[in-house]
Amino acid sequence: MKSRSLRLSLLLLLPIWFAACSAPESTNGPLFRVDPAQLDEEVAFREVDDFVALGPRVANTPGAERAAHYLLERLTALGVEGHIDTFDDPIHNETGTFHNVIGVIPGDLPRWIILGSHFDTLDGIEGFVGANDSGSSTGLLLELGRVLNEAARDAVSFPTFILAFFDGEEAKVRYGPRDGLHGSRHYVRRLIEEGKRDKIRAMILLDMVGDRDLTLTLPRNVDPDLLRLTFRAAAEEGVREKFSLAPGAILDDHVPFLQAGIPAMNIIDFEFGSAPGLNDYWHTLEDTMDKISAESLGIVGRVTLRMVQHLVEELQADARRGR
Repeated sequence: MKSRSLRLSLLLLLPIWFAACSAPESTNGPLFRVDPAQLDEEVAFREVDDFVALGPRVANTPGAERAAHYLLERLTALGVEGHIDTFDDPIHNETGTFHNVIGVIPGDLPRWIILGSHFDTLDGIEGFVGANDSGSSTGLLLELGRVLNEAARDAVSFPTFILAFFDGEEAKVRYGPRDGLHGSRHYVRRLIEEGKRDKIRAMILLDMVGDRDLTLTLPRNVDPDLLRLTFRAAAEEGVREKFSLAPGAILDDHVPFLQAGIPAMNIIDFEFGSAPGLNDYWHTLEDTMDKISAESLGIVGRVTLRMVQHLVEELQADARRGR
């Protein structure tokens, strides 16, 4: 009778043991989940419009510094912790000053997911405001930050989300070790110096994502798993036809992350022009607000949130397994 009672007690305890194994690390709130439908494409469009109204944002000029402080103010208004990382970096034979803006939504899991956009504009074109390049991704990133921050409120079992607004993506003369990608290269150097590189589960870069005729051209020089995840999320959103694989590589702010061994993805529409397949609006005065749409921002934003949710679920599963 004693052995039978012991077996019965053990059987009764098994469901409790299994429940404990499958529970998140913390039980102080609901499990984190982000709903792509919470993204408001009209709000994203207004964020772009307000940001572009600041005017040119050429790196190493007062315009870029003004834009950086504006972004920090917007993060604060959204309830997201933020700071400006000001640094000097060589540009050919001189030194420039740059201002990365970093927003942080702290999570209880030990990994990070970075969502990025550059916010500077190309030098050498008087009056160039870059509504699509880089206004669209910057405004959308602010709206993504709002949605993620609200989803994180009172939730548990999610990674830290980093909103990285990079300065100095545009090259002054020609891309190279001393020109272009200043903000992302500096950020990656800081990660390595501070021993935080291995915390990054994924870096998702947004660039030129507002074109009314949305034809996203995903470059081949990205993390293959994140590329597959992008196509999967697009299919789930019902917009798979908007996403295609570009014929080659694209040099952008995701590259320093890849070079450091960090999984990185670049969601970009590199066909921004007056006819399908053309890119004749890119880096011209035609890059204005009338060329972008709230619908396009919504498509990219919801696909990005689906990607984030899948990554979060993966990390939640890792936490349950004790990884």
